[in-house]
Parts: sequence; C-alpha cells; structure tokens
Amino acid sequence: MKPKSIGIVGGAGPLAGAALLDRILCLSNSAYGCYKDADFPQIWLLSYPFSEMLTPETNAAQIRQELSNCLNQLRQNGAAILAIACNTLHAFLDEQTDRSDLVHLPGEIAAALQPTEIPLVLCTSTSRQFALHQHFFRCEYPDAHTQTQVDKLIEQILRGAPQQLILEKLLKILCAQTATTIILGCTELSLFTKHLKSCQKTIIDPLEIVAQKIVDKSFKG
Repeated sequence: MKPKSIGIVGGAGPLAGAALLDRILCLSNSAYGCYKDADFPQIWLLSYPFSEMLTPETNAAQIRQELSNCLNQLRQNGAAILAIACNTLHAFLDEQTDRSDLVHLPGEIAAALQPTEIPLVLCTSTSRQFALHQHFFRCEYPDAHTQTQVDKLIEQILRGAPQQLILEKLLKILCAQTATTIILGCTELSLFTKHLKSCQKTIIDPLEIVAQKIVDKSFKG
C-alpha cells in the first residue's frame, strides 16, 4: 500500500520547512525501509513568504488568512496529512479551520511529555504573547532577559549568522537555565538539535516529534 501524501507549510522560516522535509525522508528510510524512489510518500513543501509575525506590527488577521490559504492549497493538491513547520504560526490557526488532517505541533509536544513534567519553552516573543504552548501543556517561559536573548538569536539564525556563533550562544542560554527539561519552541532552534548533545539538559525537539508522527500516519494511517 502506498503511503499517504504529505503537505508541509514552510516559509517561516524557509529552512525550517526544508528541515522538516529532510527529517521525514530520513525517517521514511530508517523506520520504514524506503530507498527506491517509489517507496517514499508524495510530499508537497509550500514555502510561503508569510507577513511579519515577530514584531508589534503583526497583522494577525492577514497571517491567519495566509495560513488558511496555504493549508487549503495543499489539500487541493491532494495532501492527506498536513503539518506546519513553525511553532508561532500555530497561534494564527483560525478556530474554524478543519484540523482533522493536521499534525498539530504543540498538541504533539503535549502527547510526548510526562504528565508531571513542567518544561521550559524557548520560543519567539509572539508565541509567548499568545501563551501558545501553555494552551496545550503545563510549561514555563524564560525570564525577560533570557527571552530577549532568544529573540535576538532567532533573528540571527534567520539572517544567516555563522552556525558556530549561533551554537555557542544557544548552548550558553541552555546551560544558564535552572530547568532540566527544555523545549526548543521555535523551529529555527530545531536546526541545531544534533549539536546539543553536550548540553547537560533534556532537550525536546518538537520538529523531530512532528516528523515521526507524520511518517507514522503516512505509512500506518
């Protein structure tokens, strides 16, 4: 039986969408033995240039409409399973939007956590303003100073700053936290997951959780 088709909303930022696609393909190979072209699921990556969502000038209604249009376009193309490769964009999901085919990133984090676990979430100020993750599981956000550091770091990643510089700053932020479990609540931070093994913390990468869920739904339903 052919795996179900997949649609990814990317573009926020573009590399995060590409990273999710890469993880889906790697998991299809390692977990389900795909190696011939015909083995893999059909995947659409829609890397959309979304309106600004990380500043006070954010036009929430416009972003909601852009996101809805992207999801509908992927559905029209035939995607059976949808995912959004951005934490912050989930705050702009229209409440009336059909989510039955959506692998919901914050919801999947909640399902992966232990009931007694209260992790620290490093995310954009926009996600924090909407209390995005706290709608789905108990968690904490960093203090104001650390939040400013995280926002600056995310902007540097988007601007293409040297990876070694980004990694050093990210590790410094992680190690300075008292929390033992930290969620990379922005998919730009997820780009550096494989380099964080030296950090003496439990690091949870939502992009990896979502990739695994997508692949399982594609191959097993």
